[in-house]
Amino acid sequence: MKNKFSTLICLLFVASALSSQVDSLQINYYENYPYAYKEGTTLRGIELDIITEYVNWLKQKKNIIVEVSYKPYSEFGAFYNSIKSGGSKVVGLGSVTDNLERAKEVVFSPPYLENLAVLITDGSVPNIKSKDGIGVASVLNGMTGLVVSKSNHVAFMNNIKKLYDQTPREGSGLTINTTEKQNNVIEAIAKDKKVFGYVDIVAYWAFVKANPTKFLKIQKAFTERREYLGFIMPKKNAHSQYLSEFFESGFGFTSTKIYHQILEKYLGYEIIQSVEIK
Repeated sequence: MKNKFSTLICLLFVASALSSQVDSLQINYYENYPYAYKEGTTLRGIELDIITEYVNWLKQKKNIIVEVSYKPYSEFGAFYNSIKSGGSKVVGLGSVTDNLERAKEVVFSPPYLENLAVLITDGSVPNIKSKDGIGVASVLNGMTGLVVSKSNHVAFMNNIKKLYDQTPREGSGLTINTTEKQNNVIEAIAKDKKVFGYVDIVAYWAFVKANPTKFLKIQKAFTERREYLGFIMPKKNAHSQYLSEFFESGFGFTSTKIYHQILEKYLGYEIIQSVEIK
């Protein structure tokens, strides 16, 4: 009887294994602390932890076992293009802001984080007290703005330039330049009091945490709150429907204890309330 029972258990296990779907999932990720990065040989980050929960969900809820491979990118443009031209089983993790232009090229998952774009200056620069041309011209005249090219921040910076150009002033003008990485923006501001720029609030938080002796500040009148971050996929993909269900079924993944534990693992209390999906 014992042998028969053992045989039955083995047969059930084999049947269960055979009924499971085995599939592949390629994760292309843009290296960007604290979203996706390597610590030694270990992959870490908010996005990587969430995608791990998604893979577990596929196994538990859909009986789909995926073999996951990871491909890092150090430049956002190369990462983004790899998703646009990627295969159906590719998902991109790049702290990507959802907007209408990108939605024409890639598919977004439901958001996992709200993004605040903040205008940063050296701490010695006076506060811009009002969001108008007079306030901008009186503080930023003669300074250089720096922003990541092809980001949503370009439009925000252009709005500041329009306010400046519409206001009578004297001085050396306002210059706007672009760069490829947010860290370039923050580091330039930390080195030169005449530089200002837009960055994501999480990038600013990470820099301040790593450089406590640097005196930078947020020009709060120009904080932009209309952005959300999601995973991206090629237009023809196999995961958008599953990711939508993962994020939105029941009360939603972002209402779970696991989601908040992930945020608490990588972010400080002072910023979590500003970026969590409520």
